[in-house]
Amino acid sequence: MNLAVCLLAYAVSLTVLGPAVLSRVTRAGAAPRWGIGAWLTVMGSVLLAAVAAVTLLVSQTVASWGRIGPILTGCMAGLGMIARGGYGQFVQVAVLTLTAMSTLAVITLGTRAALALHRMRRDSHDHVHAVRIATGDSTPRGPGGTFVIDSDHRGVYCLAGRPHTIVVTRAALDALDDAQLGAVVAHERAHLRGRHHLILALTRSLSTLLPRLRLFTQGAGDVARLLEMRADDVAARHHSPDTVVDALLALSVPARTTTAAAPSAALSAAGMAVTQRVERLLFPPTGIKARIDLITATGPVLVGPVLAVALMMTEPGMACL
Repeated sequence: MNLAVCLLAYAVSLTVLGPAVLSRVTRAGAAPRWGIGAWLTVMGSVLLAAVAAVTLLVSQTVASWGRIGPILTGCMAGLGMIARGGYGQFVQVAVLTLTAMSTLAVITLGTRAALALHRMRRDSHDHVHAVRIATGDSTPRGPGGTFVIDSDHRGVYCLAGRPHTIVVTRAALDALDDAQLGAVVAHERAHLRGRHHLILALTRSLSTLLPRLRLFTQGAGDVARLLEMRADDVAARHHSPDTVVDALLALSVPARTTTAAAPSAALSAAGMAVTQRVERLLFPPTGIKARIDLITATGPVLVGPVLAVALMMTEPGMACL
């Protein structure tokens, strides 16, 4: 019983304290890959701890049902007594209801997450199909292996699929010179090579499923910003940072219409936090301190569960005090 309670307390603590700490240490984007890893580690740890606590509670309840006797001790015996009404009908109903609701919640969230990911993948596939129909080409014929579509919106974005697709609007093609276009195409290829679409789909799904938890809502936005910074770094290594900055500024000019060129499943070069990204490219922050801060912030997240499991293995009786 204590192990389940400890896991729940661990999950709640990370959910409450995690967003503020992670936001502070990743704000500057000094080490975007490390920042993305930190956010995903904390999110994953919270989900795993919650699922493990529910699973432990359910398994102990089922295992203890009707088997109270000398074979069972500690929390399993206690859960068995609760299941049989040994502590009163109210406690019995409350615990069984909580167990059923927790199990149903885990199943529901898992199903919704799978459906959301499937929906985003379908939307991406449909948009790629529409682009190929609009351009009249089954293979990319634009510069850098891109598809060029007619639009007065300056946009360059990528869509994952088989094969991956990079789309450039006619307005963006007219606004960018060859070097700038090469930089934004490198930016989009970095997204595709890094499988950033999978990370983005996961965090967006979690923020939609758990809209009241800041860890997942703020985390989705921060991870998306860090993914753009990571792609900026890759583009800047192949082209100069100044070229990437010029391209971002050129793409940030508002369109004459309010219709967005890129779908929600796309990763767009100038899709978010352009001002912060431009400032970061012009005045790069120090990466060593950021890595130390991230290790300090996320270290206990990984060490805590390991110590808990080790303690339970060395002191088995403590699990069922």
